[in-house]
Parts: sequence; C-alpha cells; structure tokens
Amino acid sequence: MKGILRFAMGALCALTIAGVYAQPPGLAGLVWQDTQIEFDLNAGNLVTTGALTTTIAIGNQAPVCLTKAPNTLNIGLNLSALTGIPGLPTITLTGTALAGGSQIQWTTGPVDINLCLLAQDTGLPANILVRRITGASLLVNLTLLNPPYFSNVCNRDMYVRMTPTGGNQSNFLNIEAYALCIETAFTRINGSVRDLDYIAYSGPIPEPASLLALGSGLVGLLGLRRRGSKTAHGRGGSTPPPSTNPQKRRRAR
Repeated sequence: MKGILRFAMGALCALTIAGVYAQPPGLAGLVWQDTQIEFDLNAGNLVTTGALTTTIAIGNQAPVCLTKAPNTLNIGLNLSALTGIPGLPTITLTGTALAGGSQIQWTTGPVDINLCLLAQDTGLPANILVRRITGASLLVNLTLLNPPYFSNVCNRDMYVRMTPTGGNQSNFLNIEAYALCIETAFTRINGSVRDLDYIAYSGPIPEPASLLALGSGLVGLLGLRRRGSKTAHGRGGSTPPPSTNPQKRRRAR
C-alpha cells in the first residue's frame, strides 16, 4: 500500500513539474497564458523587385484584436486587417520564447495564397497574383506594464507591451507574386513587407504569489519525503539489539 502511495505521489509531482515547465519563462509566460493580443501596425513598406520594381508605403492601420488559444504562443495573423488589402488570408505564426522569456519570435514557412489582387486595392500599377508567402518573422522585446494598458479593441487591461527589435532581418514578410496575374518567369515579382513599425499588447494580470506558492509546495513535499526516508533508515539501521546471553552480560560488566 505504501509503495502504491509513493508511486502516485511521485507521478503527481512529475506531472505538476512538467505542467510548470511547459509554460515559457518570464513575460513570455504571460503571453502564453493569454487568449488575446492587440496588434497595431503603424507603418511599413512593400518593396518589390523583378517584373515590377517599386516601393509602396503601408500607412497606419487601425489596431486589431487577435485571438489565440490559451497555453500557446502561436497566433493567427489576419493579413487583410493588418494591411487594409481585401482578400488576404489569416496565416498561423509559430511563437518561440527567447532570451529567458524577455523576447518572443513568431515565424512561418511557405504558405500558399493563390490570390489575384486588383491594382486599385494594392496601389500597384498592375494586377498581381500573390502566389505564396515564402517566409515571415516578427521579433519583439517584452516589457511589464504597471499600470497596465487598456485595449479598446479587446476591451480589457493588458500587462505586457511588445515592441519590434532586430530590424528587417527579424521583422519581415516575403512574397512570391506575378504581374498581370500570369505566372511566368518573365512576370515574377519578389516582394517584401519590411521597415515595420508596430506595437502589440497582451498578458493577464501577473500572479507571482501563486507561482511562488506552487514552487514552495513542491520543495516542501520533496523535503518531507527525504525526512521520511531518513527516519525509516534509522529504524532499520545496523545497530544490534541488546544481547540476551547472560555470559555476554557478565563480560560487559
């Protein structure tokens, strides 16, 4: 019975510790817990080369409230809402905590789009076929806010501010496109959304007291088990019991 109890307690400890360490450290852990992110794109540039060489400024867009599943850093990015260009899809960005949880980097690999955008919607001199997104990245520094920021679009307080870092090497969205919506080697356009100026907010109210209590409870439980094993060792030690042989008693006197 004692063996089963010890096994159950050990399994419970293992599961609890695994649950704690699944959450990223630092402020990234608050974003990981949350279900919303306010994203505000202030400016950027769409730079194209190939069949069409130009630079189109992306103006200040209205902030949007992005929804995400709890207990993950992955988010869905609505490209139409962010750029103001209708018809673009929502793409999934995979989030990774960096620098001890003081940074988050969101990335995605190739994503097929296959959408013909009209010149009147993009500001480009011709219709273009957006064939695919070839890669994207957003790298942000995290700052704890006190007092919190109130998000009007998400209608709540947020305690973590996210600002871009790393320049164009870490903040970009690359596109494979074709002029006149005709896919040939001569109409190929390489596009890059870069020079991004944005700010984002997320994070529920921090609860360090509850995390500290959880850590203290685990340490205390391990301490109790260690003291229990020492007591058991003392009871079953190598010290021999008093002798019952009368001759040995006399010799001892």
